[in-house]
Amino acid sequence: MGFISCKHEGRSTHRLKNNPLEKRFADEWRKINSDMGRGHGTLAYLLADDPNYPMAEVTQRDATVAATVIQWLGSPVGQGFLEDVQERACTSSKKS
Repeated sequence: MGFISCKHEGRSTHRLKNNPLEKRFADEWRKINSDMGRGHGTLAYLLADDPNYPMAEVTQRDATVAATVIQWLGSPVGQGFLEDVQERACTSSKKS
């Protein structure tokens, strides 16, 4: 099977106009999920049974859910989540 084009757009695109970091996350995610001559985007590799040979398993729902999560990571709440995880990782590595 070849590349199946999905719209890699989150559910809250109205937020992109006023949230530049969310927009950056969304734009970068969209870029790495374009065909780019490889036949598949990043999400196809992540969801493939065999990531060496993704067979267009990505559905539109898969693409929307993933794009929504990625956009959320660029939001203030998502950034807080990333900072908390990084802080915990640093704290636990210091204890080791």
